[in-house]
Amino acid sequence: MPRLKYNTLAAIIAAFSCLSAPVSAHDFWVEPDQFQPAEDEAVFLSLREGVDFKGNTLPYINAWFQDFSRVDANGRMDIVSVQGDDPAARVWMPDGALLIGYESNRSFTELPPEKFNKYLVDEGIEHIRAQRIAAGTDQQPAPEYFVRCAKTLLQSGNSSSKVYATRLGYRLELIPAANPYELNPGDSLTFTLYLRDQPAPNMLVQAFTKDAPDQIQKIRTDENGQATVQLNTAGIWMVKAVSIQPLIGSPKAKWLSHWASYLFELPSS
Repeated sequence: MPRLKYNTLAAIIAAFSCLSAPVSAHDFWVEPDQFQPAEDEAVFLSLREGVDFKGNTLPYINAWFQDFSRVDANGRMDIVSVQGDDPAARVWMPDGALLIGYESNRSFTELPPEKFNKYLVDEGIEHIRAQRIAAGTDQQPAPEYFVRCAKTLLQSGNSSSKVYATRLGYRLELIPAANPYELNPGDSLTFTLYLRDQPAPNMLVQAFTKDAPDQIQKIRTDENGQATVQLNTAGIWMVKAVSIQPLIGSPKAKWLSHWASYLFELPSS
C-alpha cells in the first residue's frame, strides 16, 4: 500500500482534532481485548459508549480527554496513541496489575424531558426530578454537560500491590476494597464511591456482567460512601455510578453530570 504524503496525513489528523466530542450521555467504559493477558503481551484498548455493554467505539482524540493514563507497580504514566486510532490505544502488559483510567472533557447534550426524567430514575437520582417538579421545569428539555470517569483493571499472574485501589483524582471515582482478581464467584466486593474527593453517601451504585447486563444489582452507598456488590458469577463486570448537580452561571447548560465506571474480569476459579 502506498504511504500517505505528509500533507494528506496532516489533514486527516487535523480533521479528527476538529471533531466535536461525543454527545451521548450513555455509559462509558474502557474495554481491553483481554483482561488477563500474559506479561509483555500487547493489549488493545477500546473506548466504548452505550448501554448493556453494547454500543459504538470512540477513537483516540486527545482534545476529548483530561486524562488517559495507566498505573502499575512502578507508577503512573500517560497513554499516548495516534490521533484517530480505533482501538484507541495499545499498551504492553506488565507483570501484575494494570489500571487504566480515562477522564473526558465536558461534552454537551440536551435531552427531551421524558428521556431526562427516565435517566434520573434509572440512575437513582430522583431528587433532581423532584427539584424540577418543584421548580415547574419538569417538562422542559435538559441542557447538560457530562464527564466520563472510567477505570479498568487488568492482571497478569499474581499481584501484591494495591494498584487496584489507586485514586486517580477524578471528580467521581470508584475504589474497590480488594483486588477482584483474587476473589472467586460467590464472594462480595465493597466499593467506596468518591465525589469531589469525599466519600459519597446515599448514591446509587449498579453492577452487572457482560453476559447478563439485564441482571443489575442496585445498591445505595452507606454513610461512608460504601456499597457491597455480590460477585455471583465469573465474567466481565461493570460497576457504575452517576452524579448530577445544577450548573450555575452557564449560558448553555443547566446541569453537570459525572459518569463513573470500573471494569474487571472475575476469574472462574
